[in-house]
Amino acid sequence: MAKIDVHHHILPDFYEKLLAQANIPVGTSIPHWSPQVSLDLMDKLHISTAVLSLSAPGAMIAGDADQVRSLARRWNEHAAEIRSKHPDKFAFFAALPGLTDPEGALAEIKHAFEVLQADGITLFTSYGGKYLGAQEFEPIWAELDQHHAVVHVHPIHSREAPFTTPFLPQPLIDYPHESARTASDLVLSGRKGQVPNCAIILSHAGGTLPIVSERLSSLSNTIFAGLLTENSPRGDQILKHLKSFYFDLAISGSANVLDTLLKWVPHDRILYGSDFPFAGGVERSSDKALEGYEMDDQLRRMIYRENALRLFPRMRSPYQ
Repeated sequence: MAKIDVHHHILPDFYEKLLAQANIPVGTSIPHWSPQVSLDLMDKLHISTAVLSLSAPGAMIAGDADQVRSLARRWNEHAAEIRSKHPDKFAFFAALPGLTDPEGALAEIKHAFEVLQADGITLFTSYGGKYLGAQEFEPIWAELDQHHAVVHVHPIHSREAPFTTPFLPQPLIDYPHESARTASDLVLSGRKGQVPNCAIILSHAGGTLPIVSERLSSLSNTIFAGLLTENSPRGDQILKHLKSFYFDLAISGSANVLDTLLKWVPHDRILYGSDFPFAGGVERSSDKALEGYEMDDQLRRMIYRENALRLFPRMRSPYQ
């Protein structure tokens, strides 16, 4: 059964060099990438279309504000070129300079949608130590909502997380927590409710969000109710907003993850994702586990492509 992959990174040579120079801990080595490498993986995993995105740490790796803006624009134009060469195979989430540069971010959103015809936007879980519900980011969210944007949220290294042991780099444990933190911040700040036209996708099945959601909701309504603002949801609305995200299954095809997610979130909110090429081959074992997980054909079609097609209707023609 053909899949649409909403979590598929690309590493153009200019970005790969920056990663190497910065010594970013992405694993034992930086994976080599080319469009053909993606196409080969897609053929093996029966992926018909992949939505390309920039990996962490994103354009902010470039240095000063002008360099960051330049890198985001260069990556977006590169991704748009790949899509134009393979329009049935690729879509892309545009990169932004960083939300701490609101002028640059707003300009890039406009260019991405109005010039490059991007399929959505990549945001990271935090910028400058602030999660995505921060008041400073309201103008960016307002612009995204105006464009009815599909927003893919990817975890990034937290400046606040302490270094504990060389065996636990942040992608192993902290990334799932970062996804839960920024999603919770979006909901409890009221920002999620202010952008009804945005479809927000959380990476890796939402990280730890499905597990902590009941705790978050019940305690926010009781002993921590005093922390809520006039914009915050209350009562059952907290859980309702938490379940209104979309959730990709990148490196999350195991039975224990699927058991939890399928019991908690509406099934039309679950999307296929691979996390290629950073998964180091785990995308194949995760895909195998997902293929072996017992579900009916209708649910599998929803997860593999139908849910994504509602977000990206231009992709529908290959399935008609």
